[in-house]
Amino acid sequence: MNREQAKKIHKHLLDAAAAFRRAEAAIVEVGDDGRRLFAEPLVTAVFHLQFELLRLIYKRFPDLEPPGPPATIHSTLRWEDASLPSSVLETDLDRVIFSVMEPRWQKVAMVLYRAVERVEKEEALAAPVDFEVFAARIQALVDADLLEAQGNLQMWGHSEVRLKDGVVN
Repeated sequence: MNREQAKKIHKHLLDAAAAFRRAEAAIVEVGDDGRRLFAEPLVTAVFHLQFELLRLIYKRFPDLEPPGPPATIHSTLRWEDASLPSSVLETDLDRVIFSVMEPRWQKVAMVLYRAVERVEKEEALAAPVDFEVFAARIQALVDADLLEAQGNLQMWGHSEVRLKDGVVN
């Protein structure tokens, strides 16, 4: 397959993806019966299209792969500007953060999700704390050399953190 053939196939596959999105919208309008009938086969077809057929093209012709969404800043809150509920201490926040940290790299977004989930499900704190406050505290822990980071921590989906060597969670 040459590049021109790949471009032609790529265009048809993108057209098919758009058709699947239109079909999905039509199925939603049908209601529960339609969803039950079509959900599994449609998900399977979209999976094969996105993760097999298009990947074959992108593997051979990487320049045909569209760029991902641009990285966005999720929060600019700094720890010194954050406010905690009166019943929550900084050490309480640290305990929750370190309980979800691992020695391997993890996306900041995942660490934040797991921390907030732990607070909500296990009532790990006396009051709820939002994602931005946790993110500001993670940045402070990195600045204090207690966690390692790579990337811009304000971009939660495009940065990673891990426990520093020798730090036990």
